[in-house]
Amino acid sequence: MSVITDIQTAGKKVGDFLAEVVTFAGKARALYNSLSGPVLAASLAVFNDVVKAVGAAQGAASDAAEGDVPGAITLSETTVGLVKQVVSDFKSGEKTIVADFDALGIKL
Repeated sequence: MSVITDIQTAGKKVGDFLAEVVTFAGKARALYNSLSGPVLAASLAVFNDVVKAVGAAQGAASDAAEGDVPGAITLSETTVGLVKQVVSDFKSGEKTIVADFDALGIKL
């Protein structure tokens, strides 16, 4: 292969990857736009706490690398409260929450 062919091949792979990212982002946006407020709030709170933990703590990365994921990510009291409420609503059969869990593929 020539250098030009290598560059073209690499460019195509990058283009394919970016196309997949855009497709996934569109699907994720459509899914999240369909969720109810409580499920959306709980999932975003979990995401926020995870991002904070990963971005801010070397210790968390070290714990995660050693397989101690619960030690690596600590959810805030607010997040835990939101998640508990959503799970409680699901268990009580709240139709909107059940539909959201089905859309997310979550089985309890």
